[in-house]
Amino acid sequence: MKIALIVFQFIKEKGGVESYVFNLSRQLLNHGHEVHIFAHRFGQNQDKRLIFHHVSAITFWSPLKYWTFAVNAPKIIKKTGIKFDIVHGFTQTLFQDIYRVGGGCHWDYMMHTYPLMHTAFGRIVMCLNPRHSSLLILEKIILKQKRYRQITCISEQCKREIMRHYKLPANDIEVIYNGVDTDAFTPRARLQYRDTVRAKYRITSDEVLLLFVGSGFKRKGLKYAIDALPLIDRDKKVKLLVVGRGRMRKYLKLAEEKGIADRVIFGGVCKHIQEIYAAGDIFVFPSEYDAFGTACLEAMASGLPVVVSKTSGVSEIIMQGKEGFVINHPINAKEMVIYIDALLDKEKRNEMGSAARRKSEMYSFESNVEKTLQVYRRTLNVNK
Repeated sequence: MKIALIVFQFIKEKGGVESYVFNLSRQLLNHGHEVHIFAHRFGQNQDKRLIFHHVSAITFWSPLKYWTFAVNAPKIIKKTGIKFDIVHGFTQTLFQDIYRVGGGCHWDYMMHTYPLMHTAFGRIVMCLNPRHSSLLILEKIILKQKRYRQITCISEQCKREIMRHYKLPANDIEVIYNGVDTDAFTPRARLQYRDTVRAKYRITSDEVLLLFVGSGFKRKGLKYAIDALPLIDRDKKVKLLVVGRGRMRKYLKLAEEKGIADRVIFGGVCKHIQEIYAAGDIFVFPSEYDAFGTACLEAMASGLPVVVSKTSGVSEIIMQGKEGFVINHPINAKEMVIYIDALLDKEKRNEMGSAARRKSEMYSFESNVEKTLQVYRRTLNVNK
């Protein structure tokens, strides 16, 4: 097949959707397909098998950036004169065969990210913001005017949001959970990195290390992980390592107020995140809202049991008490502590960590691309 992938930035290091498209492109190439990338920005050292097309966009003001890219991408595709079998959009554009919704509805994202959205006046103010209004309008045009042939979502939670907001039929939407590199993220990494990383952060061998990984500390629920820590007896020797980008000073102050500053370590951004997972014992992900939560899947692939909130899409693949625990709401620190306490038993922790690894293998890159190709084939058959 000749496949066009549309994304604003084709840069793996950006993470999120950029990393997803980067990995998907290689999987598609390995399956023998011809892959074209339509993007405004490109990273370095790209695979020479890929064919690149630049999409112009006005970037100095975000509303213009979104709209110019959305309008120009289909024009550039048409200008190539290539008859693509599939056009797969990952950034909002005015036409694509497959439209992947990777972050849920923008309205739900706003509701969970901005406290101002909790009042009627605040919602009016937020909707007058040019950035948010542009994204909401673009999303509405694509979904209400059906500028797609098939939608894919990264969780059932995400699918429900779209169906509720836009009254779309369930058959229009296929759920394809994110994939994970089960070779890069593996329990074997512990043998290579565990002692070195723990020594770097001054974590002793008898201390149980909770891991929190994610950028955007508020939405990812760092506050709730810090709230839980004082409820765990100091005698149990538990520490929390925070990795990612966010307002570190705010949360360090919170830890100081709770008298646990010596038990919370901020590691900043780490490029080789698999080394961090190798040092950890339990992964905590008490997110206020997340359409999926790939970091949780990476932790599972690394052999860590997880404690994740029900408001994260990744909770859908976790069987309660087997690969980890799902908390009903992240604000309930006592519930989180009950599950963390259960995982302080090393035998239980190892048992659930092994189950988490086995579950992650069902969501490998290979599995992800196979499900994506099934959607491609089904879409092509419908259009014949």
